[in-house]
Amino acid sequence: MSTYKALVISAFDKPIAVQELPTPTITPGSALINPLYAGLQPYSRAIFTGKVPYPLILPLTPGTTCIARVEAVGADATSLNPGDIVWVDATILGRDNPDNQILLALHGGSNAGSQKLMADVWRNGCCGEKTLVPLENCHVLPESLFKTKEEGGMGYHFKDLSTLSTVLVPYGGLESAGVGAGTTVIVAPATGKFSGGAVLAALAMGAKVIAAGRNEAGLQKLFNFPGAKERLTTVKLQSDVEKDAASLLAATGGKGAHVYIDLSPPAASGPTTASHIKSSILALRRNGQAVMMGGVTSNIELNYGLLMFQNISVRGQFMYDRRQIEQFIQMLENGNLILGESVGLTVAGSFPMEKAEEALDLAEKGTGWGNDVLVAPNGEEGI
Repeated sequence: MSTYKALVISAFDKPIAVQELPTPTITPGSALINPLYAGLQPYSRAIFTGKVPYPLILPLTPGTTCIARVEAVGADATSLNPGDIVWVDATILGRDNPDNQILLALHGGSNAGSQKLMADVWRNGCCGEKTLVPLENCHVLPESLFKTKEEGGMGYHFKDLSTLSTVLVPYGGLESAGVGAGTTVIVAPATGKFSGGAVLAALAMGAKVIAAGRNEAGLQKLFNFPGAKERLTTVKLQSDVEKDAASLLAATGGKGAHVYIDLSPPAASGPTTASHIKSSILALRRNGQAVMMGGVTSNIELNYGLLMFQNISVRGQFMYDRRQIEQFIQMLENGNLILGESVGLTVAGSFPMEKAEEALDLAEKGTGWGNDVLVAPNGEEGI
């Protein structure tokens, strides 16, 4: 039986380690991929050790999304081919019931059907030399993205697009809320990986953006984004609900925002509602929307009268859909959306699997925009 090497979490109280695993059988509806680069989040170690209690079924190989090369495809593949460079989506849905959903190697869902997906089939993620993923989760990246600008391409390296989900996730929420030219969006907080992605995406979509946070240096970095000089205003939060709401409202020109998108990290959880959530909802205009996409695990408090009299909609959004992924890739190909070093999406380090602990150490330090940490399961020479 052929084998491959992969990082494995065998138990929450044991260190992550490289192990040999049997090569999975390619079945209809699946693709065998060779991951090139997989990103680590600042809280990856907390998940791998069980400190952040995401539902996981061990043992498993971590690695939620990645840039990969297709090695082989199931017999029912009609357009995906071996050799294609793909971005692998982490959102796996039950084919017979899309209400059952998991995030590959990260979150096993909240019901028995979802957990069955992780337990029985889609257990192992992208931090391995190979992994089996659903056919529909492989999105081909056009060759033009990687051609040089002299060749008429966009000049991206694989590393530049390996963590594109930090922008795609908020794009899904913004697009569903109807964000575009003529709309005003509040992003608070706005200096993290996903929240910074929300600012970048909203500007690319033509919106006026109010970016709020407590880190002034982090807010200044956002002015490197295309469109920022014309359509970005920053607000330094003071953790005072009424004062911050007034500052946000003033930044909108006194009219209020059409959309507030929240991508607060788990650290914003607590016995009381984070002040920036209350302030941002207060700064919405009539018929405004609050889109909740963050990692808050506690309850939030909302003003009933405000929601009713102002016709405010508050809704959650989990990730994005396939149509939005295709739109996002088209925006990259057309140059409407720019990723990579020019917008601060730098790579702090790229590590082989054998140096996973070093990678996790560095990832924990990179809580803001950019400074991404990558695992290269097949080595730099495997690119």
